[in-house]
Amino acid sequence: MVEIVSTPIERVSPRSLVDFLMATCRVAVESGCSSNRVELLVTRLGEAWGFSVDAAALPTAVWISVRGRGEQIIELVRVAKWGIDLNKMALLNDLVDQVDNRQMALDEAVEKLKTIGDQAAPYPVWLTILAGGGSSLALVAASGGRDHELAVAFGLGIICQLAMRTFSEGNRRFLADFIAAMLVAGAAACAEVLGDVNIARLIIGGLISLVPGLVFVNALHEVAQKNLVSGAARLLEAIVIAISLAFGVVSVLGMAHYMQILGK
Repeated sequence: MVEIVSTPIERVSPRSLVDFLMATCRVAVESGCSSNRVELLVTRLGEAWGFSVDAAALPTAVWISVRGRGEQIIELVRVAKWGIDLNKMALLNDLVDQVDNRQMALDEAVEKLKTIGDQAAPYPVWLTILAGGGSSLALVAASGGRDHELAVAFGLGIICQLAMRTFSEGNRRFLADFIAAMLVAGAAACAEVLGDVNIARLIIGGLISLVPGLVFVNALHEVAQKNLVSGAARLLEAIVIAISLAFGVVSVLGMAHYMQILGK
């Protein structure tokens, strides 16, 4: 009979644990984790070190309450930037699993979390830009686009990616969406003038990488989990992104239509 020996629980101070949980929440929310997932991660981390943790997460802030060893500490974590980084989410899940299985001490977890937070994108910029063009090309091809439309769609996808990288620094995501939609719609309108293309198909294909699909899915998931405030906030974010894209397209097409009327 094989005897299984469990590693004893590391004794950590409540303050050190709270600091680690705050940093974990920030990385998780910035990477695009849903609120209920953030709450689950920090609860598991607290239990791994023998503490009781309660968390309430929103897209812009997380409240943490840690109880244990005769102390209770309540902290607020503010999140100032947002995005979607599936690689960081996966690495963060691995970190929590290792801690939960008592394979990592707190000091090691802190260092690994810093590495995860500072980690750059796993793919070079030029490859992500080409991937954006490829996604546009694939959608237009799936919807019956002709050969010359595929070439235009690839270019529109690249324009979209370049616009987002140029204008989305800081918290200007909605402005970047608007500008990218204007550029894609303008380029599609020029392509329609120069050749026989389906402008609607090209615009949809060019902007497919900006459609807030994951944000919308997270919003519905959180509403289903009774996280109504966080779910409503994410749903509103998805709606605002869609409105920004729509206004960018409509402003260009409206201007083109107005100029066409004047030309007549």
